[in-house]
Amino acid sequence: MIKRDDLITFIEKTIGEDLISKARLKDIYSNGVQIHGKNEVNKIALGVSLTHDFLVESVASSADFCLTHHGLDLTNHNLVSSRIHKGLQQDLKYIFDNNLTVAGYHYALDAHKIIGNNAVMIKELGAVMTGETYYDELGYVAEFKKPILATELAIKLADLTSHDVFSVYGGPELVIRIGVCTGGAKPYDRELFEIIDKKIDAHITGEIIEPNIAQAKGVGYNYFACGHYATEVYGVQELGKVIKSHFGDKLEVEFIDIPNSL
Repeated sequence: MIKRDDLITFIEKTIGEDLISKARLKDIYSNGVQIHGKNEVNKIALGVSLTHDFLVESVASSADFCLTHHGLDLTNHNLVSSRIHKGLQQDLKYIFDNNLTVAGYHYALDAHKIIGNNAVMIKELGAVMTGETYYDELGYVAEFKKPILATELAIKLADLTSHDVFSVYGGPELVIRIGVCTGGAKPYDRELFEIIDKKIDAHITGEIIEPNIAQAKGVGYNYFACGHYATEVYGVQELGKVIKSHFGDKLEVEFIDIPNSL
């Protein structure tokens, strides 16, 4: 058992106060603690999204503290005209009834250079970050030491994410430079010119929409959409490893998987 505020301090120190401050300026979504629950924590539950199913599984596992990449959605589209829809009301009631602490780190767990979703995914693919940021500083540019066939990269991504990969082969057959921005990074005008200017052979993300197919072929890059959820399991899990290493037997840490096919 540890003090809630000691855990919060450690989490934010690990992520980095400068990055969290930047995230709060750039991001409409949560980058910090949203609701403070009980003062002592026996277990922290980690996840991708703070869905009701995740909350129920967390409570069933005896968690006191819930930390996700996508936190409780309190953005304007959920609070239009000062109203709370019944889904959000249900989640809030459940959180307060169970005295849970709830935290979400969106931009911060994408953009972190070591434990962020993009950095971990690049490392797992066997590429090396060049130091260049990508897609509004959420992601990173990386390179393979040896060129890899675009078709082989698609297979590698499917194996890594355990998810079907929607592949658009619009660029070089041999891939060296990749731009990785997990989640919903669907390139538009500014991002398309970034792909051109940074000579990206393959754009790797979670989602794709209909116009992206023709755009990728027209601009001349490969596009791999590997699932929003599937590409964003990495940051919270890496953070969980750091938390467990620091607190040891004083704190139980569990990643709760609520798979989403999209």
